[in-house]
Amino acid sequence: MSDNKIVVIGMGYVGLPTAAIMADAGFDVHGVDVNPATLQVLNAGGCPIGEPEVTKLVTGALASGRLKASDAPVTGDVFIICVPTPITDDKRADVSIVRAATRTLARYVKKGDLVILESTSPIGTTEYTVGEELAAQGFDIREDLDLCYCPERVFPGSTISEIVENDRIIGGLTPRAAARARALYARFCTGGQLETTAAIAEFSKLMENTYRDVNIALANVFGHIAEAAGIDVNDAIALANRHPRVNVHKPGPGVGGHCIPVDPWFLVDGFPEQTGLLLQARVVNDGQPHHLWARVKSAGGPIGKIAILGAAYRGNLDDARDTPAEQLIHALEADGVGYAVHDPYVSKFRMHDGRLVPVGIDLAQTLDGVDAAIIMTDHSDYRGLGPEVFAGMAGRLIADGRNLVDRGALTAAGFTVVPVGAPLSRPSAPVTVPQGAAIRR
Repeated sequence: MSDNKIVVIGMGYVGLPTAAIMADAGFDVHGVDVNPATLQVLNAGGCPIGEPEVTKLVTGALASGRLKASDAPVTGDVFIICVPTPITDDKRADVSIVRAATRTLARYVKKGDLVILESTSPIGTTEYTVGEELAAQGFDIREDLDLCYCPERVFPGSTISEIVENDRIIGGLTPRAAARARALYARFCTGGQLETTAAIAEFSKLMENTYRDVNIALANVFGHIAEAAGIDVNDAIALANRHPRVNVHKPGPGVGGHCIPVDPWFLVDGFPEQTGLLLQARVVNDGQPHHLWARVKSAGGPIGKIAILGAAYRGNLDDARDTPAEQLIHALEADGVGYAVHDPYVSKFRMHDGRLVPVGIDLAQTLDGVDAAIIMTDHSDYRGLGPEVFAGMAGRLIADGRNLVDRGALTAAGFTVVPVGAPLSRPSAPVTVPQGAAIRR
């Protein structure tokens, strides 16, 4: 069995780089996407993802002829599903796109083919969603086909190396399917291929991002305690992390991206009685933008308009999926406060309610006349900013959600800085003992 003809469903942040890597490794790859804008870029030889390494590989694969793209599948040996698995407005898992993609590709699948789901999914999706749709076409999903769940592990900014070098979990519906998928990934991945069942693979993927979410929430709670106690949490974290088995994260303004804020809900949805801790972590992390805004309001002074610095969910990327800036915008709108958004990488982003938010690229213009600024993204462009950058503001209030600015220089110039996990820095602020800090005997 050659397994040389690959069909990848979904040309997004995972599917497109995966397709390009496989084409570069010598496979004949056909990419499928329903977005006309994505197909237009690909069929013109371009790349819709701005990450330089991805762009280089995609454009090279297209130029070689080993990667093609259209809005419909073709017959092949291997079908890889890389489509979104979002959550609904009421935080329920939504696998409808996986189901629709499987229903479409099932018409092109033949006996003996290998079908792989890579999308992060609730436990049981491979067997009971993908498997159901394939069975509806008359296939015995254990005898006629090889069906697997092989989750991606991608860190935006290092997408190619992550796909190629990370260990790959191979979750087969049968041992035969797992062995076949392992042989496939071994042809273009240098990391290990770890065979298990589909359900365990699904669970392990959800564990990875939930683990990160819970630990970020812990850091944010430590930040809340430090703010109340008048302590800089970063000083405490630096000392705690000298313990050989402790690695406390840094608090921030919220969690974004299409993985960490989404994946824990799949477990909460499926297992509500067992996931109280996971639910509380989600509440803490989703509440961080609101918490930061509350601290800004408590700092004093009328606020009519805010400059939001950073739309991307992570520094030095153009990816604004599930950005914490959206939650901040909702908080501002609830209080009738206007806003302007700046980002050096993002030109616009779409919120969950469908609205398109314009994003400026001129920092001075965004800051001009605003009453306060809130830094939401750890872009290098924002690191070490001093008072001269904020001189055009009408107010003198800066909330530093990433602890990036030159706090000393700003307070010396008359600004009040609201950090995360530390007391407010005010110009010539007197030293006070925070309430509750007295030693109790």
